[in-house]
Amino acid sequence: MDLISEAVASTRAGRAWAVHNRYAGAWATRFPAITGAGLHVVRHGEPWLIPEDGEPVALRPGSVVFVPHGPPHGFSSAPCAFADLPAVRTPPPDPEHVDVDFVSCCYHLDRGTGHAYLNGLPDVITLVIDEERYPGVRGLADLLAGHAGPDRPGGDVALPAIVDLLLVHLLRMWRDQQDAAHPAAVDPSLAGVFDLLARPYATNLTVCDLADLARMSRASFSRRFTGTTGETPGAYLARRRLDEGARLLRHTDLPLAAVAKHLGYATEFSFSAAFRRGFGIAPGRFRNRERGLGAATGPSGR
Repeated sequence: MDLISEAVASTRAGRAWAVHNRYAGAWATRFPAITGAGLHVVRHGEPWLIPEDGEPVALRPGSVVFVPHGPPHGFSSAPCAFADLPAVRTPPPDPEHVDVDFVSCCYHLDRGTGHAYLNGLPDVITLVIDEERYPGVRGLADLLAGHAGPDRPGGDVALPAIVDLLLVHLLRMWRDQQDAAHPAAVDPSLAGVFDLLARPYATNLTVCDLADLARMSRASFSRRFTGTTGETPGAYLARRRLDEGARLLRHTDLPLAAVAKHLGYATEFSFSAAFRRGFGIAPGRFRNRERGLGAATGPSGR
């Protein structure tokens, strides 16, 4: 599994969210800080990106704004200071005639440790779609617009798939633009390890298991793994288990004891304690909260 696939897969523990933005006349909007990765694709018009730090950036149809780790930012019909944006985000009015049309989406994570690969990227990245090299991105943006907003039939399945594909395309675009500034593939000696980790049931592995598979000592394997991913193997495995636990709690009715057993925890208590440390909330309360969210209108900030 390459680093782009690994980074995108790590976001799936979060809630996928999307909104279709349509504005006319003078307007401005703010997107709050979140823990997660987000992006915006301009479909029509020429809005301005307003970063928290730095000068406004003129956008055009085909522009993409990629926010790998969630700092606050905004958009407006004319250049302005970030401090001049509305204090909170309000839903766009969706006028009959629009001057600007862009779609926005994100994975909103529930705990404050995004993937090291995404955290190493700049706060805000602007790109322009090269339709010859990336012909599918505009189509994905159109699909995203069709699934944005609550209560869209099939949205629970379609929206994460669309967000995944957009994130993969944008990370490829960024990598290509930087001329291989970021490694696209793992250390070849770890290829078998990442192939195993890509399997959905590979959640109860140990660092020794992975070192044995790579045919290295534990110390050598840890150095190699940390240098490739930016995380120690122990931290990586712990994060992966908890992310899979959050997914199971959100999307299945498995009892906590069954979730704990599936993830390789000795007891339901040990899983609950680890989950509370990682997410700041007990797994039962997390499940009840997530089921209560239903058709949330989007992330509200930190």
